Amino acid sequence: MSKSIMYSLIASGLWGIWGICAKLAADRMGHWPSLFIYSSVSFLLILLGFSLAGSTLKHVSTSGILLAVTAGLSGGLAVTSFQKALSCGPLSSSISITALYPLIPALYGVLLLGEEITIARGTGMGLAIVAGVLLCV
Repeated sequence: MSKSIMYSLIASGLWGIWGICAKLAADRMGHWPSLFIYSSVSFLLILLGFSLAGSTLKHVSTSGILLAVTAGLSGGLAVTSFQKALSCGPLSSSISITALYPLIPALYGVLLLGEEITIARGTGMGLAIVAGVLLCV
């Protein structure tokens, strides 16, 4: 098994636990307090990893910083929206719909980067949409 597949499986399992715990936390303490607590813990873990790896920000490019800031803004807003969805609706629908997010960068790849969608990938994307709809019914 490749490292990317291994880490992807670990991430999927952890995101599954995160989704359930985020829903339960929102039910018990509300949207903003639970979002603040788990985001703070995430930041501390990232800071620890950054420090232990000996990483620095000395030689980063301006374009890299702007892209990272944009990623942070969109990711923070996405997590906030997802947490709000969890706190006002069923876990199954919120998870199923947001699990379709890989379709967005795939479409951006086609529209902005000139990437091609193969028959297999197009079929997979279509089936993912059908699965998302069926999981919400």
